[in-house]
Amino acid sequence: MTRSKKVTASTMGQAAILCGGLGTRLGALTAAMPKPLLPVGERPFLEILLDELGRMGVKRIVLLAGFAADRIADYAATTPVRSRFDLSIEVAIEPFPAGTGGALWHARECLEEQFFLLNGDTWFDIPLLSLGRRLLQEPSAIGVTGLRQVADAARYGTVLLAGDRITEFSERPAQPGPGLISGGVYAFRRSLLDHLRERCSLERDVLPTLAANGDLRGLVFDGYFIDIGVPDDLERARRELGGKGPSPHSDGAG
Repeated sequence: MTRSKKVTASTMGQAAILCGGLGTRLGALTAAMPKPLLPVGERPFLEILLDELGRMGVKRIVLLAGFAADRIADYAATTPVRSRFDLSIEVAIEPFPAGTGGALWHARECLEEQFFLLNGDTWFDIPLLSLGRRLLQEPSAIGVTGLRQVADAARYGTVLLAGDRITEFSERPAQPGPGLISGGVYAFRRSLLDHLRERCSLERDVLPTLAANGDLRGLVFDGYFIDIGVPDDLERARRELGGKGPSPHSDGAG
């Protein structure tokens, strides 16, 4: 891994993508295949994310790999999206299952002063750069996340807002029902690393504390959102995103 790169506030052009989860709810589909590489139409789901990042001018990519990391590395070396947008793609492999926060901690020397973070198994169709602009407007904030209202928040847990300040990240509610959730898309300062350990969950161990301390901001969007972590939504992704390229959506997700 390379040492951290210094960038100015106006050149936020790096994204890390979480690719290391096990995908147990998808059964045999992910027995040997990382969720982000599951096919959606004629290409891996991960390629949708890389294509969107390239279109937005975010060209420095770090793939945070764990389970079946060799497959992620092989994909990074051969994907056509790399040359399409002149992307630089690094693969950072965690030495053991480290959780979402631990994956970032182990990749710390790859990360710039500000960076985007995306879940590798979700797509939230939002103007990503607006998260970066909001982060850079408020030096006291450690992170900004894209939020979405959904009809059933039970799979995700919920977020409480006061203005645009996130005041609470809650555990998954006991009963199904509507709620405001994180869409799995963030803009962070490198100072996030001060709150991480070599093995930790960003969602359970880190973000609730940052929210309680007033260090997080949230922007609400109603763009298309999908999480391919369960079979029904993987099939929905294949129906809705299975064409040659993703198109913007203003509805869907629930």
